[in-house]
Amino acid sequence: MEKNEYLCNVNKAEEQQFAILSSRVSSAEREKHEAQKKVKLLEQKNSALESQNADIQRRLNEKMDEVAETVKQMAQFMMGKGPVTLSDSLRDAIVAGVKKEFEEKLRVQNENHAKEMQDLKDFFAVQLAAKDNELNALRAKYGEGDDHGTTNPGQPIPEGMTPEDRIKQLEQQKNKVAVDAYGQGTESEKYNHGCQNPVKADDLDLEGADVPDERCVEIAKQVMAAAKQRKDMKGVEKPRNIQPLEEAALNDKDSQIILTPEGLPDDAIELEPDKTTRYIWVEGHFRCKVIIRRKFKDPRGNYYYVNLPEKYKNPMGRMEVTESVIALVYVLHGEHRMTYSEIVTFLKSKGLNYSEGAVKNWIKKAGDLLEPLDEVIQKEILATGHDHVDESTIGICDKRLPNKDEKDEDVENDQHYYKRWMFCHYSPVNKLTHFVFFNRGRRTREAVETYFKDAKKRLFIHSDGAPLYKCYNVKVEDLEKCSEVADIIVRISCLVHMRRPHFKLKDVSQDACEIVHLADQIFHLDKQIKADAKGDFDKIAQERVLQIGPILQSIKDKLDILEKELDQTKEPELVKAVKYAQAEYPCLLHCLKNGALDFSNNAVEREIRRLAKYRNNNFFAGSPDGGVRLARSLTTFANCKAYQLNSFRYLCDVFRRIKKTAKEDLVYLVAHRWQPQLAPAIY
Repeated sequence: MEKNEYLCNVNKAEEQQFAILSSRVSSAEREKHEAQKKVKLLEQKNSALESQNADIQRRLNEKMDEVAETVKQMAQFMMGKGPVTLSDSLRDAIVAGVKKEFEEKLRVQNENHAKEMQDLKDFFAVQLAAKDNELNALRAKYGEGDDHGTTNPGQPIPEGMTPEDRIKQLEQQKNKVAVDAYGQGTESEKYNHGCQNPVKADDLDLEGADVPDERCVEIAKQVMAAAKQRKDMKGVEKPRNIQPLEEAALNDKDSQIILTPEGLPDDAIELEPDKTTRYIWVEGHFRCKVIIRRKFKDPRGNYYYVNLPEKYKNPMGRMEVTESVIALVYVLHGEHRMTYSEIVTFLKSKGLNYSEGAVKNWIKKAGDLLEPLDEVIQKEILATGHDHVDESTIGICDKRLPNKDEKDEDVENDQHYYKRWMFCHYSPVNKLTHFVFFNRGRRTREAVETYFKDAKKRLFIHSDGAPLYKCYNVKVEDLEKCSEVADIIVRISCLVHMRRPHFKLKDVSQDACEIVHLADQIFHLDKQIKADAKGDFDKIAQERVLQIGPILQSIKDKLDILEKELDQTKEPELVKAVKYAQAEYPCLLHCLKNGALDFSNNAVEREIRRLAKYRNNNFFAGSPDGGVRLARSLTTFANCKAYQLNSFRYLCDVFRRIKKTAKEDLVYLVAHRWQPQLAPAIY
């Protein structure tokens, strides 16, 4: 019984599978039948479309034939060759109109051509006459030909004019042509400014005549009298620009500070008061304060007045603008690189009417006020024991220095300024930057020795291989034998400068490529060592000896092999790079003994970009004094950025306090120790 049930179940399962397969086959046949129907319909539609296309193409061909026949008949009609022709009068009228238009265009072109030819003839005639005059003048000078020369052939002399006058006229025409060509009318003809309007250098010499001596003496007397009059203007009130803010403040009681003397008698008579104007920059606007000090006099001849209180005195001296305005202008020019004209435009838009000369004086005043901080910043950098130094060029309007071995390459070609040098010192310990323009920008060892002469303890200076720093070269074995006082300044060479010439040759020299690869390994390992040591300089030195020491030795071995094998005539650049690296190698080994030292001088390279940007945007920095003030400006804004200070607020506070601060307390005005103080009550 169980066996029959099993067979029944098997049969049922097979029947179910057969039913499923049958349904799938029937559905596939239905789909095939539907697909065949769709294909048949598409074929019918395709045949219908083809018949329509053939019909459209036939009708299009018929239309094209009709259009071609119509155009042919019209052409025959216009030409008079068809069965129906255009009348002669109408055809002649059409042809006459076309001919007239063509002749008018031809006439205009001929007139333009004749005018251009005449202009060229006139120009060449003047040029030829001038050259003939020069030739005749030379012949007359050396006794050949006519003494006075001849005029240009084909150019008749006007009536009432002698040949000499004609020559002078042609010479002046030639000069005028040259002036118009270059846009220059001054007598020097040194600088050709295309936008300059031609001006006459001497109105007394229009026709080439000499100025009489009597007239020269008269002009000299007039000039001397004017100079004497200007000199006698001392103490006389000079005209001032109209200041809208001051006029508004005189009519506004809230903008006035009135000071009245105490102890006035009843019979005192008031005199004309003293008025002091103060311009202040507050919250994006200029404000004007007028301090009125009343004055009185009694019948007995006694005067009563008020001295200007300390809180109302201007730290900038006898100026109308306060330190806030000076600081604003100094920031706009030094940090935001606005030109003088742009600053003047900005001031006028805010209601302050001053000239470019006043703006220049404010910037000069700010630079002079910051002078006491130069020595303080220098001492702060030297006290850290680490100084990264580099130098870069800057253009200075100056003259050749006597007994300084000035070279021709130090002078820019066809320019009126000299190439000078500015030093940049940076201490990574306190993040202070100091730009120095020493001795009118001379790049000498004296500039370096003068800066480091006040060093009191061991000082490591990081520099490139310039000769002016090599006086501080000390080997590692010699430094270990010295005391803390002996060899107080030690130079550390830069691996980046050693790598740089090899990097330029890496594509043409396999040896240079290997040295670059070894140097890159050193930088990668040193970065990892510093990250793991977390400021432990002893641990950094130990790891450097273990990991970086063998790589440095590999570089040394490679350099020794290249020095022996390289040929100076075949690979001069690689020989030069190898010699530089060998000379710098001993000073690089100090980094293995001291974990606080860096293998590169990139810290100061980043800071000196400020000078490079200034040099790219400006032709020069003015006079040598301007170079000194530029160095102070770069120093100030570099330190403000390093400590994330608001440069405007910092300068306002420094300008208020610097004259009242003792010399030993000036260090608290440097960016790394600066703490702001409250502003006076007038603000």
